[in-house]
Amino acid sequence: MSTAPALDIFGEDICKRPVEFANRLRAQAPIFLDPNMGVWVILNHEDVKQLLVHEDLHISPKYSANYSSAEHAAKYPAWYKMREFNPFSDDVKHPLIRKMTVKAFSPSALRRIEHQIKHAVDTLVKPLIGVPGVVDVAKEISPHLPYRVLCALFGVDRLREDSEAFLEHCRVYARLIDPLLTDDEKAVIEKSAAYLAKEVAEMIVQSRKHPGEDLISDFVRAADEMGGLNDDDLACAIIALISTGSTATVFTLTLVVHALLTQHEQRAYLMAHPEMIDQAVEELVRFAHGGKFAYRFAMRDLEYRGFQIKKGQVLMMSFAGISNDPKVFDHPEQCEFARNNKAALSFGHGVHYCVGAHVARNEIRFLVKAFLDYAPKARVLTDKIEWNLMNIINREISTLLVDTGN
Repeated sequence: MSTAPALDIFGEDICKRPVEFANRLRAQAPIFLDPNMGVWVILNHEDVKQLLVHEDLHISPKYSANYSSAEHAAKYPAWYKMREFNPFSDDVKHPLIRKMTVKAFSPSALRRIEHQIKHAVDTLVKPLIGVPGVVDVAKEISPHLPYRVLCALFGVDRLREDSEAFLEHCRVYARLIDPLLTDDEKAVIEKSAAYLAKEVAEMIVQSRKHPGEDLISDFVRAADEMGGLNDDDLACAIIALISTGSTATVFTLTLVVHALLTQHEQRAYLMAHPEMIDQAVEELVRFAHGGKFAYRFAMRDLEYRGFQIKKGQVLMMSFAGISNDPKVFDHPEQCEFARNNKAALSFGHGVHYCVGAHVARNEIRFLVKAFLDYAPKARVLTDKIEWNLMNIINREISTLLVDTGN
């Protein structure tokens, strides 16, 4: 009698050997209800693609059977307001937010964004890797670059005197998606939520009075022209983009650098063919995916492929599974910069496709270029790599020492 599959979310395989992790579970059952956690696990690319846009599933955790709105509102009012009324997970406001971002991301704005990202990479990364020595990418580059980029893009440096305090509160608030938070940690996040709500509200007012060359001004202008979104909607959207929008990128950047510097033939190929940088970025995101799972919540009872999914149950869609599905990617265990990744679901699918994908791609692109240009002989000190297996959300290399080779 076969044993039902069980998910080891804190095991070594899901972090260090994601292909083996996904293949083993897929061979047992590509869809299964984990007996210990009581959540559905989905591994196949095609199933995830369908479920990400399923009409009976929602991205908001308030549809989870374990979610208590009343308790959350009483204990954490600022956090509750931003989570409960997040326009990205509101069926009415979300299309307006998407429309606003499309208007804001004009060709001139996209050119400005690329320039700002390159400037951030050159300012932070070049001084670290352009000289002889050893740098810990996981501590000195990855935790700082995404937040520095988004603060520059949104005009935080222009509008706030203490941008470092703002950044720190963004990092704290970004932990809200961790389901294992203690009450003390939740209280700290509540303080950051209140701080950010107040600061971003003031930034919106300032940007309306004195617009600048930044995304917050672009968003305010687009929202005012469109109508349908109030300043609370804007504030929640901006906070989500700056804080939680940076979280996955932090861990992905470290994994990308690890992949770039350990895939020696592919690095040499890219140095000989720099025009392939965009395809290389797509492959690095697939191969070195940062997230462990994408989540959806059942709004009502439903049947999918004969499986009875109950209202309130959680569906965890494995990035290891969808990024390494052999039905979609030939030899998925190999990193191949010339690979066609049009089918990849690295940034999601459907109406909740990552609105910040352009920013994340450019962060990776300019970081990769920085290593190729300023540290072409860089190497990972492989015996010094450390993993944080207890990160429930992301695959995390907590220490990645790199000899710059200069």
